[in-house]
Amino acid sequence: MGSGGTSASMELRAAQVRDMYARLLQGELSGTDALAASQQMLQILMDSMANAVFWKDLNSCYMGCNKVFARFAGVEPNLLVGMSDRDMPWADSQAFSADWFIDWDKHVIETGEPAFGIIEQLRSAAGEERWLQTNKVPLCDLDGRVIGVLGTFEDITNRRRAEEELQRTLDELDERVQQRTAQLVLANESLRREVEDRVRLQAEERLQRAYAEALRDTAAAMTSTLDLDEVLRQVVTGVERVVSADLIAVVLVDADGEIRNANHRASFGYGEVRHERLEGLYSQLSILRRLGVDEGPIIIDEPMDALGAARSTLGARISVADQLMGFLFVESAVHGFYTASHAERLGAVADQAGAAVSNARLARTATEVAAAEERQRLAHELHDAVNQTLWTSALTAESLLRELGDDDPIRERVDRLHRLSRGALSEMRALLLELRPDDLTEVGLDELINYLISALECRRTLQLRVDLANVQLDQDAHHTFYRVAQEALRNVTQHAEATSVEVRLTDGPVVELCVVDDGRGFDVEQVPSGHLGVAIMRERADSIGARLSLDSRVGGGTVVRLVYRRPEGLP
Repeated sequence: MGSGGTSASMELRAAQVRDMYARLLQGELSGTDALAASQQMLQILMDSMANAVFWKDLNSCYMGCNKVFARFAGVEPNLLVGMSDRDMPWADSQAFSADWFIDWDKHVIETGEPAFGIIEQLRSAAGEERWLQTNKVPLCDLDGRVIGVLGTFEDITNRRRAEEELQRTLDELDERVQQRTAQLVLANESLRREVEDRVRLQAEERLQRAYAEALRDTAAAMTSTLDLDEVLRQVVTGVERVVSADLIAVVLVDADGEIRNANHRASFGYGEVRHERLEGLYSQLSILRRLGVDEGPIIIDEPMDALGAARSTLGARISVADQLMGFLFVESAVHGFYTASHAERLGAVADQAGAAVSNARLARTATEVAAAEERQRLAHELHDAVNQTLWTSALTAESLLRELGDDDPIRERVDRLHRLSRGALSEMRALLLELRPDDLTEVGLDELINYLISALECRRTLQLRVDLANVQLDQDAHHTFYRVAQEALRNVTQHAEATSVEVRLTDGPVVELCVVDDGRGFDVEQVPSGHLGVAIMRERADSIGARLSLDSRVGGGTVVRLVYRRPEGLP
C-alpha cells in the first residue's frame, strides 16, 4: 500500500509539473507566479541531476543546492542558506580544511575563470571519507557581473579506489618482474658472491675474536684495581684497542652533573687537550648534552662543540643499574667516520667501565667510612684521655701560680708550664675539630681562630693583637676563612721568625680577614714549587669567589688579606 501511495504521489507531482510548465510557456503565469514557477522548475531540474549542485554568494556562503548535495552534507536545503564550508561535516577533514574550498571560491570569483576537475577529499554527513571531482564556474547576473560561484561535484570514490587497486596490481606485477630479473642476475653471480661472503665472514670472525679478546683484556685490567684514576686510564686504553679515534675521553660526574674525574688521550697531530679544558667545556660539549637526555650510544656527524677538530663524534653513557656515572666518547677529524659497529663496541666498553667505576667508588667510600670511623675513635680517645690530662695540667699550673709569690724562684717555670699547657689544650681542640670536620661549622669562626692563636702562643713568644668579630657565614665560606687563617698562622710559626702578629676579622657586607706579621717576609714572585701553602689559599679563596692578596717583601714582614663580599640578599 505504501508503494502504491508513493507511485500515485509521484504521478500527481509529475502532472502538476507538466501543467505548470505548459502554463508558463503559454504565458498564463506572470509576475510573482511566473518567478515562483521558474524557481520550482529550476529546483526540479537540479534535483533530477545525478551530481551534487550548489551555489554560493561572494562571501562563499551557500545560497542553495540540490537534493544530492543536501544528502551528502546532511542539511536540509532550506537550512543551508547562509552557511559556509566551516559549518559543514568536512570542515575538520584531515586532508582538506574549510579554507581550501573557500580559497577555490575566491579564485573563481576574482579571476572570473572556471575551475574544472578539482580533486578533493571530504567527510560526508554519514562520517565517510569520500573522494570528489569538483567543477566551479562564476555565477553572473544579467549584466555579466559575478555575484557568486556555481559548483558541481561527482563522487569518484569507487573510481579512485579502482584506480588505486589497479596501480597496486601494476606495482605488484612490476615488482615480480624485477624479482625475477634479480633472481636471474643473482643466479649468474651466486658462485662469486658465495666466495666473497665466505672470505668476508672469515675476516669478520677474526675481527670479532680480536674485539672479544680486547674486551676481555680491558675488563680484566679495569677490575684488577680499585684505584679510580687507574680505572679511568684502563678505560681509555681499552677504547683505544676497539675503536679508532683521534681523541678518547672519559669523564665521571656526580649527582649534580659536575665532573669529578677525567682522563683522555689525543693522537699525534690532533692537538693536545688539557684536563682543565675538558672540565671547563663540559657544559658546552654537544655529545655530552645529548647523552644527558638520550641513553645512546650517539653518533654526531654535524657541526658541534667538541674538544678538538672533531667532524665525527661517538659517545656512550657509563652507568650501573640505571644510575648515570659518567660519559665515554671519542672524536675523529674525518666526517662520518663512526658507524653503528663502532657504537656497539664503545657501548660494550662503557658497560664494563660502569661496573669497574662502581667498584672503585664503593671501595673509596668504604675506605673513607673506615677512615672517618677511625678519626671518630681517635677523637673520642684523645678527648677522654689526653684532652682531660692537658686540662688538668693547665688547671694545676694555674692553681700553683696563685699560690706562689711573685719572687718565688720557680714561678717563671710554673708560668711557662701553664702557658704550654694552655697552648697544647688549644692545639688539642683544633686537632679534635680536624678529626671531626663536621664540627668545624658548629663552632664560631672567632672561636676557631682563637684556638689557632692560642696554639701559636705556646710555640713562640709573640706580641699579639687580636680583633675578631663574631662573623656568621655559610658553610663553604666558614671553612675557607678558617683554613686560610690556619695556613697563614702556620706560616708565621714555621717560616716568618716574627716578633709580633696582628689578626683581624671584620664583619659587614664585606667580610675581611687580615693576618699581619713583622717577620722576615719573602718574594711573592719567587715562591718555591714545593711550597703549596700560597697556592692552596688562593684555590680556597677562588672556590667561594673571594679575593686573596699577599703583600710581602724580604725583611719587611707579610700581610695576608682575604676579602669576601656576601651574596646579595644574604645577611
